[in-house]
Amino acid sequence: MFNKNVIEVLQQVNGVTNSVILKYPQTVAVSESQDLMLLVDISKLDDTQFPEIGLKDSLSDFLALFKLFPEDRSVQIEGNTIDIASGSTSSSYIMDNIALMDAYNKDPDQFTKTEGVPSVATFDISLDDIKSLKSATGVFKDLSEVIFKSQDGDMKISLGATNKFNAKSNTFSVTKQANTSKEFEIKIPVDNFKMLPASEYTVDVKYNSSRDSYRILMTNKSLEGFKILMSVKV
Repeated sequence: MFNKNVIEVLQQVNGVTNSVILKYPQTVAVSESQDLMLLVDISKLDDTQFPEIGLKDSLSDFLALFKLFPEDRSVQIEGNTIDIASGSTSSSYIMDNIALMDAYNKDPDQFTKTEGVPSVATFDISLDDIKSLKSATGVFKDLSEVIFKSQDGDMKISLGATNKFNAKSNTFSVTKQANTSKEFEIKIPVDNFKMLPASEYTVDVKYNSSRDSYRILMTNKSLEGFKILMSVKV
């Protein structure tokens, strides 16, 4: 239970939130602002089932606790207590009350529904793309948004500040080849982009025509069952 692979992925989740309800087979985590969601299929990483575990402001402590023990530790869950032991070392950890964690109690339905919505753009984003955009946010601190612009079959991902009054401002962009069926411009806060676990993704921009609303769905290319859903502004 909670092998090395699971702990490593949960550390990436911890970059988005410190509060989560861990569920088997699939855990959904949500950012404090509720506009970024992560789906982790834990069954693809570890076949040991476990009951729901509530962690309010304590995911980082939970992960740090597991690192105090070697990989061959024993883990028992009884009621609201997790007992971890290895040799002469042992620990009991009290879980939080899930009933008091409504804001974090999400299920995978949102991902399934979004996947059923038509994509108006599909493109790949590489580890280097994410790293360079994240680094650029440190250089251009006045740019508060990451803008996705579909034009002429390409996707231009740029840092910007559409709320600024001056016509001229610093710019930084990465252009990707994309499969597009609509021209659009959507944006997300830089802070949300900075939370993204650095990896390679296939990105789908979903468009609900009846609501005239967009969403970004990112599917990790190297980690099966790891997806990200982001709310966007137009």
